[in-house]
Amino acid sequence: MEETTTAPASFFLPGPAGDLFAIYHSPAPSTRDRGDVVYVHPFAEEMNHSRHLISTLARQLSRYGLGVLMVDLYGCGDSAGDFAEARWETWKEDVAAAVRWLHGRGRRRIGLWGLRLGAMLAMDVAASGPTAYDRIVLWQPVLRGDLMMTGFLQSTMAERGTALVPKELANPEARRMVRSGQLIDVAGHTIAAELILAIDRLELGTLGRAVSAPVHWLELIPAAGRTFSAASMQIIERWKENGTAVSTYARVERPFWLLGDCSRHEALVETARRMLGGVAS
Repeated sequence: MEETTTAPASFFLPGPAGDLFAIYHSPAPSTRDRGDVVYVHPFAEEMNHSRHLISTLARQLSRYGLGVLMVDLYGCGDSAGDFAEARWETWKEDVAAAVRWLHGRGRRRIGLWGLRLGAMLAMDVAASGPTAYDRIVLWQPVLRGDLMMTGFLQSTMAERGTALVPKELANPEARRMVRSGQLIDVAGHTIAAELILAIDRLELGTLGRAVSAPVHWLELIPAAGRTFSAASMQIIERWKENGTAVSTYARVERPFWLLGDCSRHEALVETARRMLGGVAS
């Protein structure tokens, strides 16, 4: 029998820098309560491209007893602030504020679910805060912030028809010369130098050493028979040697955070159930 759901609640959650637009999909009352996750969205346009699919997954997960709190970070989506005002530390505090909101409603089993750079942010929050998380779920996590930022800057410049990336944006070493307080316009996004430099310094492997919660890691692969990248496996093996419990999941799927669609939606729902809700396959 199909489980019933309650309507998602949309509201503005007070954040450290301004109000954050939030949607909470509460667990269906007729199912076993499996706790909650705070969803941490990816960077820039990847957030917009993935929003519809993640919202669909959140609705489905609530049917199986998992609450999903989705929050637009400061300067993103429908939250207060402009993207130019966004800072990494503010985003970390936004995620912590979302967790506190759940705690304030008596919710205790809370995990973090991050997509792409959101996975990096979720790991940073878990590594630097006192909260004990039920699980950390990483979907196609960014491994190194500097490589992601270089790719983002180069691709968006190419979309605008710019032949060469400006010298100060060409590589992480050159970006270190960007002045604090400088604002950089890239394909419709105005980004503060402080945010770029903060992302440049991030390495997922280092963050994982300070996380005690079980980690569930998903990578989407282009074809059957393929597996995790060598770089990902190196990080996973180091974490396991350090005592972190890591479960891996590989699924054939296109990068929906770039394309805005998904060809195997139901397969991802089942994967999300196992990773996020502790549901046996």
